[in-house]
Amino acid sequence: MQELKALCMSDRDANNKPTMQVMTNIIIEEKNGRYSAKGQCAKCGGNMFKFMSKVDAEKMK
Repeated sequence: MQELKALCMSDRDANNKPTMQVMTNIIIEEKNGRYSAKGQCAKCGGNMFKFMSKVDAEKMK
């Protein structure tokens, strides 16, 4: 499976902005015609979520 990066709301930089982290334990879902990825942050273990296009979701499966 490809590496996927998303914003982690738990890991923040000096300006209190979320940082991009690698997502692990990825689950691709489709609901109401929209695709998304759910997983955990590789750095802190927090939950992560990202909306995806259909093309990207098919590549990840």
